[in-house]
Amino acid sequence: MLGFIFIIFISVFSLMLTTSYAWYSFENASTKFDVVTANHMVDIVFQNGEYIDTNQGVPIKSSDVDRYSDKYDFNIKVKNQGVNDELVAKISLKDIVIDSELKKVDDVLGDSPFRMELFYQGNKVGNTVTGANFSSDSYDIGDVVLSNSIDNQFEFRVYLLDNGKEQSNLMNRSFQGRIDINVISRASVMNMKFDNPDILISDIVIDGKASKSLPISGMYSMTSSCKMGSHVSWDSLSKSLIYDKGSYVHDSCSLEFVSHSDKYYLKDVSVGSYVSYVGNNGCNGFSCQGESPNYVDNDNMGYCGDSKYHYSDKGWRVAYTLDNIVYLVSAGALECIDKDKKLDDIALKYCNSQFVYDGVCNGNTIYSLKYSDILRMDKFMVDNGGYYWVFNEDKYMMWNPVIRSFSDSGDSSYGIRVIVKMNQDILISGGSGSIDDPYTIYQ
Repeated sequence: MLGFIFIIFISVFSLMLTTSYAWYSFENASTKFDVVTANHMVDIVFQNGEYIDTNQGVPIKSSDVDRYSDKYDFNIKVKNQGVNDELVAKISLKDIVIDSELKKVDDVLGDSPFRMELFYQGNKVGNTVTGANFSSDSYDIGDVVLSNSIDNQFEFRVYLLDNGKEQSNLMNRSFQGRIDINVISRASVMNMKFDNPDILISDIVIDGKASKSLPISGMYSMTSSCKMGSHVSWDSLSKSLIYDKGSYVHDSCSLEFVSHSDKYYLKDVSVGSYVSYVGNNGCNGFSCQGESPNYVDNDNMGYCGDSKYHYSDKGWRVAYTLDNIVYLVSAGALECIDKDKKLDDIALKYCNSQFVYDGVCNGNTIYSLKYSDILRMDKFMVDNGGYYWVFNEDKYMMWNPVIRSFSDSGDSSYGIRVIVKMNQDILISGGSGSIDDPYTIYQ
């Protein structure tokens, strides 16, 4: 019987490949198995090197980005094109050093003019990254499923976007960073060995059918049957196996998974989906459910500041997901507020400790909408038809529905929108995610 707990990373290979192992020992922890880096299964070639080191020159128009932006190309080629594994390239920037001027929000553009875009096979990956996105020395760009049969071609484009006005303060400002590529293999072989202790997963069955892989999405329960009595359990949230203390070296285990289609995790639903969240920390009436002031019906969803500009949305929506944590946003506005009010204090009224992160209502788990959140949200959730406040660094801005952009704050009473950081283990038990049939949170 083992005296230590070993954290073992699954090395996933085709049956024809040689297996290598790595392990680390801990005394007070469960052991989680998951897929690991598979950079050994690909060739990565940088045409201009892996480092981006640029001093920005003349701003360019959006129509000229393809032609005049600085370009950093690289290719990823799967070595064994016959391999059955699904390889995913996780692309990020590391060791970032950026001039503070490149991070500032431009009043005309409503964002930083410094831009970066990643293209794969000529198609853009994710959203445009701006200087305002960089708050640390690393940034995750996106994930791309690699093709096993082609030379996967990538291109970073770096540029200053022209705002039509004077921008000399941005010229010769520097950006440095390293393109980091981490290729992982989503388990696709039946026999997976774990070194020290040497545990063999001999069979995987999912909903009565033999499988060559562990589930990578959805809600599953799992039972294990091990010849020597070891115990392997399944963490459905992280999609990983847990090898508990007291299991045996050289054991062999079969795993059987059963799906639960009636429940799944909130983090698995699409961005923009509606969720039946209800605040209960001092808010009043239907505003707790996300209904805007002056609401009449779905053709007149209320307003703040000017009755000519009605909100076009209501309820709570999935604003974005960050590090597997879901952030909700009130779709319309919850109250009409003067700018001298403390918006974060008002936001706390819409907390629900049963569902917010770690069950704690504070400024980290629920707060008024900030510009950093706007940068992570899709445009259709930003432009909601009415006036509302947004806090950016040290000042308030407002969404102006007349020009459909942000502008300096006015003197009227505008809407407050609220961000809620949700617990990681939130389950969905019903609904379709539409405005009239929002996802139901399992309680």
